[in-house]
Amino acid sequence: MEYRSQNARQRELGLRIADGALLAVLFWGGVALRFGDLQAENPAYFDHYLRLAQWLGIFWFLLGWVGQPYQLAVGVELRTVVARFVRQTGLLLALTALLVVSLKTYVYSRVFLVGIFTSYLSLGALLRVAFVQAGRSRFRRGIGLVGVQGLGASPMWDLIARELAERPDYGYRWLGTVESLDGVDSDAAELWLTPDRVLAELDAAETRGLRLRVVPDLAALPASRTQWSALGNVLLLDWRREPLASGWAPTVKRGVDVLGSAIALMLLAPMMALIALWVRQRSRGPVLFAQVRYGYKGEPFTIWKFRSMDATSHSDLQAVPGDARVLHPWLRTSHLDELPQLWNVLRGDMSLVGPRPHMESDTQRYADAVRGYGIRHWVRPGITGLAQARGLHGHTDETSMAERVKADVYYVEHWSVALDLKIMLATLLRARGWV
Repeated sequence: MEYRSQNARQRELGLRIADGALLAVLFWGGVALRFGDLQAENPAYFDHYLRLAQWLGIFWFLLGWVGQPYQLAVGVELRTVVARFVRQTGLLLALTALLVVSLKTYVYSRVFLVGIFTSYLSLGALLRVAFVQAGRSRFRRGIGLVGVQGLGASPMWDLIARELAERPDYGYRWLGTVESLDGVDSDAAELWLTPDRVLAELDAAETRGLRLRVVPDLAALPASRTQWSALGNVLLLDWRREPLASGWAPTVKRGVDVLGSAIALMLLAPMMALIALWVRQRSRGPVLFAQVRYGYKGEPFTIWKFRSMDATSHSDLQAVPGDARVLHPWLRTSHLDELPQLWNVLRGDMSLVGPRPHMESDTQRYADAVRGYGIRHWVRPGITGLAQARGLHGHTDETSMAERVKADVYYVEHWSVALDLKIMLATLLRARGWV
């Protein structure tokens, strides 16, 4: 675990206390709103809720030490903090539900429990946003910064100095470089050094109580992509992160896809029937349009859409604004023509959120024009994606193509349930600034 200053530990303690107080206030406030003065009116019923509050407190306390949900390290991303909280709240809900089921009693109000956890999830996320933004504001004013120095010669020092100067909200203050331990500034809490100096300086530096960090000369590798992994005693550098490649992440995403697409198909069935009737009556040809696209691992699959173009037109050419082949432009502009793709999601060909699948002609064109295009195929394609939520869709030039792929690759490397929800909301509300 990395070094955290006294100020950082104090902020983490403050967040922990504030979070616990929030959960307690929501619980007992919910009891008061739902039941009134329960202790006076029904002491036996009150005892049940008192026992639930005790167990909830125990679960909350234990989960507070798992997954580091309260860690506010320097440079921490807001998305990371909120994702940890969502994971913690999900586990807390699961444990509470397991407790209620094991007690084999129906004394607990479901409305009360849903209200408590919904409120806690919303207000707890806002609380973390406030803490992170307050910490960044303090760093920008020069308060609580961790002083660091570089030891030895490295082309990385200029890069690091510029980065920390541009982003004081990382929480570090660059104190320059030194040639030997004798020149280390007294304000330096950490000493960053190159790999070739580690063995020579390690004992002396730790004797003097200096915290060391090794900075490899990997300027060409973006830190936002790379991460270290261990194979026994061998360290491996992974070029890109893949949140959906391990753990429970694939199962969670697939579960959300199945549940979300099944519910959407049931709720939207009447609308889809009306759209199908409209297409049938207003144009000749089949109601649905099928086309081969390339998805997960680059494998071909058949995508389904409501037909919005002339059935006799060339289907492998991307439609452009004012295209004469388009018979039902409102279907395309509203994206309602893509509703049948919910069936693709349910089948497992697609996901609710992910890079949009391209036609064969576009796939080759993108691959030739944009470096890293194939990374999109590490995840299932989606009905909507980060590029679409940002308004990057339709007929594009090579510059716009590169922006699309950049957004898709960012999604692959930074996937989270919270990001998926944000993309879906941004797409539905057409709020491009959200993502």
